[in-house]
Amino acid sequence: MFELIDHFLISRRVPDDDWTLVGRRIDGDPEARVIYFLPWNTPYLVARHAGFLPLPFLAAYEMPPAIVSSDPSASIAAMRRMVDDAASLLDARRLSGREVLIVGLSVGTYAATYLANALGARLCSVASADRGDLMLWQSPAAVGVKERAIAKGFRLLDFARTLRGYNPVENMRGLARGSTFVVGMRDSLVPVPRTRRLVEHGRFALNSARFMLLDAGHVRTLRLSAAVQRSMHASLTGTPLKRPGVVPAKVAL
Repeated sequence: MFELIDHFLISRRVPDDDWTLVGRRIDGDPEARVIYFLPWNTPYLVARHAGFLPLPFLAAYEMPPAIVSSDPSASIAAMRRMVDDAASLLDARRLSGREVLIVGLSVGTYAATYLANALGARLCSVASADRGDLMLWQSPAAVGVKERAIAKGFRLLDFARTLRGYNPVENMRGLARGSTFVVGMRDSLVPVPRTRRLVEHGRFALNSARFMLLDAGHVRTLRLSAAVQRSMHASLTGTPLKRPGVVPAKVAL
């Protein structure tokens, strides 16, 4: 069943809007210490009902359309908008990087890794890749965006130059001990070279990180990561997981 969902994600039409920088922040429990960055083109309610978000959270970010854009500068602007908002939120709560868990799901891992590295926070990265430029050029899920980029005159080198410094493999050394990468070895949305390079680089750069390699596709990896998230949350807080007692509310960024 999950393989069929993966196939649907690959074959579905790419959204026409790939330039809007505004996403949505879903505010959860003000006492929680978890920040979520959701998959591309996936509303919060869908992600929650799919089982991707098992933890009480301070905020969950729906990806803005431009997070996967045919203009590389728009992708960076969209990411920075979310990251800066999350950093301001944590600062307002007086939470340091050591006190929080940052969870990135699929495309959300780009913002999550960048933020966690900057804060020295613990990261749970699920279904990630090593570099955004190569994912755009190689993932079957992004073919439509790649075609638009080429039509605009952009080439892979343009994306590589613009995204330099923002890729997951360039934002690992500051991650807190215990950060975990959950990888699906049968993920049809993330090309094998992108997964392999992520794991190879991460094992070289992060002696304290864990790499969990699952015999699963994209969606099943996201679902199976729930157990890893719960374990990391218990380790962070030292308390059993409780159901959130606050009804989430959406906030436009």
